[in-house]
Amino acid sequence: MFEMLQFVASNDPVQLFLAVLIFDIPRFTLSLLSLALFGMRKSPTDAPPAGRPAVSVIIPTFNGGFGLEPTIASLRRQTLQPVEIIVVDDGSTDQTRAIAEQARALGLIDMVICHGTRCGRSPAINAGARFASGELILTVDADTVFEPTAVERLANAFRDPRVGGASCNIAISNERDSLWTGLQSAEYLMSISAGRSILDVAGAIACLSGACSMYRRETFLCNGGVDVGPGEDLEYSLRLRRLGYLVRFVPDAWAETNGPASGIGLLRQRARWDRDALRIRFMMYGELSLFHPLERLPDTMQRLDFIVFDLVPTLTLPFYLVYVVLLFGPNAPLFLGAIYVSLLWISFFNMALAFVMFNRSLGFFALGASLIFPFYQGVYLKCARFISYSSEIMFATSRRDDFVPPRVRRVLLGDRG
Repeated sequence: MFEMLQFVASNDPVQLFLAVLIFDIPRFTLSLLSLALFGMRKSPTDAPPAGRPAVSVIIPTFNGGFGLEPTIASLRRQTLQPVEIIVVDDGSTDQTRAIAEQARALGLIDMVICHGTRCGRSPAINAGARFASGELILTVDADTVFEPTAVERLANAFRDPRVGGASCNIAISNERDSLWTGLQSAEYLMSISAGRSILDVAGAIACLSGACSMYRRETFLCNGGVDVGPGEDLEYSLRLRRLGYLVRFVPDAWAETNGPASGIGLLRQRARWDRDALRIRFMMYGELSLFHPLERLPDTMQRLDFIVFDLVPTLTLPFYLVYVVLLFGPNAPLFLGAIYVSLLWISFFNMALAFVMFNRSLGFFALGASLIFPFYQGVYLKCARFISYSSEIMFATSRRDDFVPPRVRRVLLGDRG
C-alpha cells in the first residue's frame, strides 16, 4: 500500500497534492504547526486589568427549556458577572416560559420577553438587545454552558476599540451520546480550536459562532442588529468586517454545547449551515469576485480560505474520485486506502498536538471515533456539503429553510418564499 504512495510521489507528486487538497485533514496540521512554531498572538486576557465592562446576556430560545437552567447557572458562576440576563421566549410550546419565570422570581435572571408566536432567532436577539443596558451584549443558545472565566475573557477582547465582535472556543458537551457526537467532538477540536486560532492570528475570522458571541451594543444597534433571514451569524460577521471592525476568536474562553446525536440531525444542521454560507458569501456579499475595492488583506484571506479549502474541494470531490478510478484502474482502491491510512496517522498527530496546545482532552469515545474521522471529515461531510451546495445553486433551497418561520420568509421573499 505505502509502496504505491512512494511510487506516486516519485513519479507524479501532483496526485498527492490533489489528495491533500481534496481530503483536507492536513489543513489542520498546518494550522497547529504554525501555532506551535510561532505561538498564538498575545491573548487579550493577558493584558493588564482595564476596568470591568458591563455585559448584558441575551438568551433567545424556542422550546429550549431543557437546557435553560444549566445555561443560567453557568452564567451565574462567571468571574465577570453579567449586569443582566434577558431570556427571550420565542413562542415556545414547552415549559420554557415557566422555567424562565421561575428563574426570574428567584433573582437568577432579570427579564423575560415572550413572543406570542415564533418569530425566529434573529428577532429574538434584536428584541433583547433593545432592552439591554450593558456596554457589551452576549448572545447565548439555551443549551450552552460556560467555563467560569469565559465571559471575562471574551469581554477583554473588546479592550481594542476596533473589535466589533468576538466568539469563544466550543466543545461538544454530549460527546458520549452517539458515534456522531464523538466525531463532532474531534471535529470541533480541529476546525474550531485549531482552525479558528490560526485564522484569528491572521485577522481572517469570518463567522462569529451562533452558540455564543459577544458584540458592542452600540455598534450592534446602530447597524441594524442581526439579519432576520437564515445564516444571521455569518451575515452579521461579514457585515462587521465590511464596516471596518475586527472580528476576534478567543481560544481560551471555553463553552460547551450539545451536538446533534443522530446522523439525520447532523445532516440537517450542516445542510442549513452550508446552504446559508454559499448564499450569504456569494449572493449577498459577492465573495467569489477576484477583487474587491478597498479590501484589506485579512478580508482576502478569509475569502480564499473558504474558496480554496472548502468550496473547490467540495465541488470537485465526485469528479476527483472518477479521475482516480480512470487513472489507476483496478489499483484505485489501493491508492485511496493508502491515502486514508496516511490521513489517519496525520489525524492522530493533529489530536495529540491539539490536546497539548489547548489543554483540552478528548474522551475515549471520541478517540475511538477518530479511527473513522478522516472518512467523516474528508468524505462524509464533503458529500453532504456537495449536495447542499448543488441544491442551493440550482434551487435556492435556503429560501425554504424552516429555521426561519414561514411567515417571516414570506415577508422577506414575497411569493418567492
